[in-house]
Amino acid sequence: MSLFYFSIYLQVILLFYFEMITLVNLYPWNDLSNYTKKEKWMEALINGFVIFMSLCLYLTHIKILMFIAVVCYFVFFIMQLLVWWLPYLTGIHLKQFPKNLYDLHFRKTFKILPPIKDNIIPDAQHNVLQLITMATLLVSAISLFH
Repeated sequence: MSLFYFSIYLQVILLFYFEMITLVNLYPWNDLSNYTKKEKWMEALINGFVIFMSLCLYLTHIKILMFIAVVCYFVFFIMQLLVWWLPYLTGIHLKQFPKNLYDLHFRKTFKILPPIKDNIIPDAQHNVLQLITMATLLVSAISLFH
């Protein structure tokens, strides 16, 4: 399988995994019990649209459009790091994602990582999302510049 097609495969997996964990309650993998139907659908539509459009741009096989897709995946990955890993490692939270929001939606989800002080712990569903995103970003970038 070529890097291009492997990249497409990863992008499709990313899209489906993101939509699944956003819309389907798989407790304790995720906990959607405190989300309204509107909140779930807004997140699924907005972030799903970004992932889907990035996939479409990449599928064109036009280098500049593929580059834009890679930039979108890079931004998506950086946002995940800022929302999850910055507070986990340092205790510093983004204003848009305070600890009480974490407690409401993710306190009861399955965790793999050990606690650090009283910092939030990235849950397993987001660990998997971050690994898929990182793999998608790396393979897509390598395929683009290969």
